[in-house]
Amino acid sequence: MNAPTRQRIELVFLLFFVSGFGGLIYESVWSHYVKLFLGHAAYAQTLVLVVFIGGLAVGSWLTSRYARRFSNPLRAYAWVEAVTGLLALAFHSVFVAATQWAYAWLLPATCDPAGTMCVSQWVLSALLLAPQSVLLGATFPLVSSAVLRWSSERAGHDISTLYFLNSLGATMGVLASGFLLIPAIGLPGTLHTAAFANLGVALGAFLLSRRAPEPLAVLAQASEGVAQAGGERRFVRVMLAVAALTGLSSFIYEISWIRMLSAVLGASTYSFELMLASFILGLAIGGWWIRRRIDSTGDTVRLLAIVQVVMGVAAAATLPFYALSFDFMAWIISSVARNEGGFVLFNLTSTTICLLVMLPATICAGMTLPLITYRLLRSPEGERSLGRVYAVNTLGSILGVVIAVHLLMPLVGVKATLIVGCAIDVALGLGLLVLASPHGSWRARWPAFAGVAALVFFAVAVDNDPRRSASGVFRTGAARIGDSNSVIYHRDGKTATVDVIQSDQNRSIRTNGKPDAAIAMKAGFAPTGDEYTMTLLAVLPMGHVQAKNAAVIGFGSGLSTSILLTSPYIQRVDTVEIEPSMVEGARAFRPLNAAAYDDPRSHIVYDDAKSYFARGHNRYDIIVSEPSNPWVSGVSSLFTEEFYARISQYLNEGGVFSQWLHTYEIDAETLASIVRAVSRTFPDYLVYTTIDADVVLIARKGAPAGRFDPAVLRYPDLQPTLARLRLTDPQSIAHRAVARASLITPFFTTYGSPVNSDYFPFVDYRTGKSRFTRPRVQELSDLQTSPIPVLEMLDGSYRPMTHTAPIYAHTDAELGAEQAFMLRDALLGTGSSRVTTPMMDLGEVAATLTREWATDCRHAPSFVQVLPAMIDVARVVTPNLDAPLAVEAWKPVVSSPCRATIDPADHAWLDLVDGVARRDGTVMRVSGLAALSTYRGVPSTMSEYAFLAAATAMVCRNELEDARVFIRDQRLRFVRPERLQSEIRLLRALAWSDAPLQTSCNGTRGATSGARDSR
Repeated sequence: MNAPTRQRIELVFLLFFVSGFGGLIYESVWSHYVKLFLGHAAYAQTLVLVVFIGGLAVGSWLTSRYARRFSNPLRAYAWVEAVTGLLALAFHSVFVAATQWAYAWLLPATCDPAGTMCVSQWVLSALLLAPQSVLLGATFPLVSSAVLRWSSERAGHDISTLYFLNSLGATMGVLASGFLLIPAIGLPGTLHTAAFANLGVALGAFLLSRRAPEPLAVLAQASEGVAQAGGERRFVRVMLAVAALTGLSSFIYEISWIRMLSAVLGASTYSFELMLASFILGLAIGGWWIRRRIDSTGDTVRLLAIVQVVMGVAAAATLPFYALSFDFMAWIISSVARNEGGFVLFNLTSTTICLLVMLPATICAGMTLPLITYRLLRSPEGERSLGRVYAVNTLGSILGVVIAVHLLMPLVGVKATLIVGCAIDVALGLGLLVLASPHGSWRARWPAFAGVAALVFFAVAVDNDPRRSASGVFRTGAARIGDSNSVIYHRDGKTATVDVIQSDQNRSIRTNGKPDAAIAMKAGFAPTGDEYTMTLLAVLPMGHVQAKNAAVIGFGSGLSTSILLTSPYIQRVDTVEIEPSMVEGARAFRPLNAAAYDDPRSHIVYDDAKSYFARGHNRYDIIVSEPSNPWVSGVSSLFTEEFYARISQYLNEGGVFSQWLHTYEIDAETLASIVRAVSRTFPDYLVYTTIDADVVLIARKGAPAGRFDPAVLRYPDLQPTLARLRLTDPQSIAHRAVARASLITPFFTTYGSPVNSDYFPFVDYRTGKSRFTRPRVQELSDLQTSPIPVLEMLDGSYRPMTHTAPIYAHTDAELGAEQAFMLRDALLGTGSSRVTTPMMDLGEVAATLTREWATDCRHAPSFVQVLPAMIDVARVVTPNLDAPLAVEAWKPVVSSPCRATIDPADHAWLDLVDGVARRDGTVMRVSGLAALSTYRGVPSTMSEYAFLAAATAMVCRNELEDARVFIRDQRLRFVRPERLQSEIRLLRALAWSDAPLQTSCNGTRGATSGARDSR
């Protein structure tokens, strides 16, 4: 072979590397697109793979069928790449138009609302992907044919090199799309990047194809013993069957490993990208290793047999390492800092675990197709084998996905599923050894028998311990659940592994090791925070609309569904859950959730929520959305502007949407992206805190959210739950209201986050990182516990306490209220000592000191000495008590005769305390500025109190220009760094918006003049 020819071949190698890069970007991005339409049920996940891989098979088969008709295969390859790139440029627009049409017309007209599968939905998805998939399937046979026509001297080497480079490019494509492109430019931009790569490859291939090669002659026939074992055509069929079965086993491995490693790495999009990249990298290394040996091997079939046996044993050997990987991950989690650098180390560790689990077997898998193809090139099949081998291998892969997901995993679990794949490969190895030497001795087949023995050993000796898989090591850093905990339910479902864990205090249900709900089942233990969240998710919307029907997205523990069924007006509740094992496992929470199973009004549907709603004709008065955390792969699509727009279509006019959001393991920028997505469809919503870690967003279709109707709390069937949670007092609900959209939307807009979208999944990738770094959105809690009643004055939704109530302190606001009543009693001198914390102890000392000055200033410390303590008490008492109670508490102090003994300039501080208690914006502004004008110290609690009071009064009185100047010029003078950040951010957002506010700062009780309940 001359040098120019070799150079052309090497340029084709480079082009095919780029083609592999673009091809896996397509698979990754198309999966994102199609899952948006089909949802993330097992059927949808299977269909994505089936359509994509099936298209590859069809493309390969068609190319092999007409292989000899291509006079210039490289020119045909150029056209295939060009058309693929052009279709990719148009894909986004076509997908959006097609799915909108389907939701509006196709699904309601052609699908059974009660079914879990819709043929028309599958067909449309297949039509969207099939053209590009078929074209991609044609690339390998065409490129291989072109290379071999130029030179067949090193046929095995060149075929293996093509496998290697294409797989290596695919690995880089997966990593680039998942870690760089999609987070930076979204799905359309990533798709266009791959499209331009295709167009560049097409141009390069077209230039190289100007000189057509001669048709490929049949290579020298094999001299291996298999030819004498039977007809060569029968041998071809056997080898094609091997190609299909090894594809089947490989994808059984992939499905099993993904499920196993999700419990170690977490089920985030980042983890899935690393798993897929590791799998493909193994294929690439296998192709690279075999390329220098394939032409010189004396017995291709025997080598293939040994590779199959080694692959099966290597896959089985992942079981003991899988158990050790929990300890490895636990060590890393406990050793690295939860910051950006630690996240890099976490991903490197995750990659290492993926490689150690997957590489040994996938390297073998990367050798199989080059060996089979090379051998069949030396048969009468000749050039046709290039496409046929690839086609049957991909068809086998489809069967592997279907069998693993829908048959083996639910029936026998993940370990047995993996062992089935191993048994297939070892059996193939044994069969090939017999085929290679039909009259050979048993000694010649010892590798197969050794493989069988190893397989039996791993199957019997290695146990898949649910105490490890349920530990959530990627979050907790614990390789096993504690000895005091027990696994009372364990099931490998179609989409996730579900466990129910019993501890001393509560019972929790987990998916892939991540807790989704926890309930205190034993008497004598306080309710969990999750119980508050799950209960209020249902109670709050019932207090905003008198509903006849409702839907719940996500079963969880089943508690929210059961709470909805306590309403005497509810006639039907549809609960949509993807994973059947979740519903089965949640039976462990009976009798608290018994209504979800036993009440005839309850209907449980196993499906993706978007698909189910689109197929049905139902419209609901209430829709409750409580999916898993958005960092779980695919779940973030239930937090996008497209989802909220679509969900609104399934609400009756005036219907209420209840959305769970968490503030743990998420940063403010991410929460802002979700809130902005909600506001696109529901511009007037109301936010409640259930516990400090969770919030519930209440929105109403076509109307303001209105106020909560406390009559709901008197439903007879609801009483046991409310009594258990101590939520029977209406103020226990009102005290959890944070603010309306008029405050929350401008506040979160200041973070500059993009709106979370299906096609620009800002939340999906950001939460994958924040789940590790563990930030917390403290801003809403800061606003509720602010030293000045900013929420009450600027919005009015947040209601301070009017009386003490027997509540569990599950929020900072409740703790503040409890402390406020204690300090109020100390100010008035009417309470007995109820010190419960060191913080309260110090507060009571300060309150007592303030009261002593007001009652006997001649013997008490001077006002200047008492003033810091007085402000400390005011920061707690005033914002946490209803205005009349706050005024009553401070009356003995601000009206004390001792007022006449202090410097007139210091009267401003007493006026300020009184003005804030009265929620009187005029007094707050005047006295706050006056107090600051005489303040000469460094920024302190006192100056911050006066500054915040004055700034709040200006915004509340719609004196926005004055507020902007004051905040801009005086903040650094009177406020310490890192203090009052949430309050100042809110005031800046409102002051800089130039939109007049409906506020209450005229000395009233703080009732808002905003929207009322229009029920």
